[in-house]
Amino acid sequence: MLKHDGEKLAGTYSGALGESPITGTVKGSDVTMDFEASGAKIHYSGKVDKDGNKITGDCGYGGQASGTFVATKKAKESVASE
Repeated sequence: MLKHDGEKLAGTYSGALGESPITGTVKGSDVTMDFEASGAKIHYSGKVDKDGNKITGDCGYGGQASGTFVATKKAKESVASE
């Protein structure tokens, strides 16, 4: 889960490598995210699509591996009222 406030991006990584705070930036359509997991520095960089619903880019895992990623915005849940 990520939260965007101005140019700041923050959140928490929670997965197979444990849990860690995420810091990053959003400048125009450019996005960066960084966190540490199992002693490795993880870096993501990508671009937000024109609709603001998807980020695609590259990721590096502390010099041990690299790859690509796609992140999509979670649809807002509707709340039923009585």
